[in-house]
Amino acid sequence: MSKFLFIINLTILVTACAQQVKHDSLNPFHFDGTPVTSGIIEGSGWRSKIVVYHCHPDTELQVAYLNLQSGESFAALYYQGLLSLMQIRKAASGALYIALDEQKSLRWHTKGDSGILKFLAADDTATEQILLSDCKAI
Repeated sequence: MSKFLFIINLTILVTACAQQVKHDSLNPFHFDGTPVTSGIIEGSGWRSKIVVYHCHPDTELQVAYLNLQSGESFAALYYQGLLSLMQIRKAASGALYIALDEQKSLRWHTKGDSGILKFLAADDTATEQILLSDCKAI
């Protein structure tokens, strides 16, 4: 897949995630005002899915996933007013997405319909901090 096509797909993913978030809350809505709990969009060589999670402490988190036919996987995660683009990395179990921007250093680890959001500062001596736990897809 060419870089141009990849950038277009990633732009669609980011735009879809950003447009689904209502400005006064983290609850996603369709343009007609109905809540979004999940959605799948497929194209030639790629598949995108939006999932909303309910996490502790009482927070909803929206994640848009992009899986390419080549095996690469990405996620766009909206947390505390920031959109973080992430790429999948090897994990002992489940799927581990790490922010492409090391300064944001978010880690999103999913297993089945559950997830946990962590932060790891861009420092060799840093330890992971849990931001959201017990996330369950709704």
